[in-house]
Amino acid sequence: MRKQTLINLIAVVICFLTTQMKAQESWIDESIHDGLIELDTEYSFKTLVSNDSIKNTTETLKNINNAKLYFDKIFQTDLEFAVMFIENKEWNTYAYFPPPGLPQAGNGNVILGLDKSIVSIEVEKMIHQLPVQYLSKLKSVYGEKIDLDLFYRETLSIHELAHLYHFKEGTEPQRKWLQEVFATMSMYAFIKNKCNSCYDLMNTYPEFTIQSGDKMAEFKTLKDFEEKYVQKLSPQNYEWFQMQFYKNAKSILDLKGDGIVTKLRNFLIETDLSKTDKLSDTELKTRLEKEVGKEIANILNNWNYK
Repeated sequence: MRKQTLINLIAVVICFLTTQMKAQESWIDESIHDGLIELDTEYSFKTLVSNDSIKNTTETLKNINNAKLYFDKIFQTDLEFAVMFIENKEWNTYAYFPPPGLPQAGNGNVILGLDKSIVSIEVEKMIHQLPVQYLSKLKSVYGEKIDLDLFYRETLSIHELAHLYHFKEGTEPQRKWLQEVFATMSMYAFIKNKCNSCYDLMNTYPEFTIQSGDKMAEFKTLKDFEEKYVQKLSPQNYEWFQMQFYKNAKSILDLKGDGIVTKLRNFLIETDLSKTDKLSDTELKTRLEKEVGKEIANILNNWNYK
């Protein structure tokens, strides 16, 4: 009888563990991994590349791993995900949307460029047309040739990873700008606290862009951002919005500290549109003030473009 009881207990444990493993597997969309090469790394997350002859992933992977350790701690979880490095020529086969090399995340995957991103190439062309006196700070941080992949990949990969800590629990936020502020706040908190060598890489290009004004942005309201989001905005216009979110995220984190990041994540999850009705702007402001902090609500109140 005892032997049979032990066998039954073992069977229950195995069944439970199998169910848990399948639940984790279902979170990561492995259908887009077909044809990729898995790298042997020291990290817990799976890393895949479209061409293993290009070995420029080391620093990125180290930062992503350190960010995972940080996010796992503050969000009290152990997130499973995969990182994919895709060549520009293979981008449309594996990534969720163009342009090639633009960091993105979804369904348990962080997708990054394996070679120089198209975004970096185009922005660098525009920047080098500026008078030389405007370029000294950029050159001091990103090198004489101004390699903006040091921003677009090395720091935005952390922004994209942060999205997954929200997406695991819900992907229909009350406002898309809120989920972007959350990811940027998370990135800023990690880099400020745990990756001091990354700070200038993260901060210099946004500061440069913010100081350049808003002439590159056709659409500027938060309503525009909600309606057009990624694919219906030009790359320059989408970036302009992201830089405004960065400015807000930075000032809020510097003022309030890291605790507000967890509060915002909880708010996004609890008010996900799959679970609750859409809030009006007035209702949203009231709940943000109560559940997250007036500083977040003030993004709505103080947005310069109505």
